[in-house]
Amino acid sequence: MPTNIAYRSNKKTKCTLPSSFWKFLVHNVKELEVLLMCNRSYCAEIAHNVSSKNHKATVERAAKKMNRQLMCMSYLG
Repeated sequence: MPTNIAYRSNKKTKCTLPSSFWKFLVHNVKELEVLLMCNRSYCAEIAHNVSSKNHKATVERAAKKMNRQLMCMSYLG
């Protein structure tokens, strides 16, 4: 018998963020363009191994086109 059955989360909302968005890992600007079609349910997260040049270009592109916050997990702003 499972002992922690009360701690399970709902399967439909298991991988969502508290803001009810799904994370999408982005490595370059081309992958960010995919989110333009479905930006109501997904938010972008920049991968940690992206170069500073690509990171800056991705942030600038997201600021222009997307109405969504860009979740940056690196120290660059």
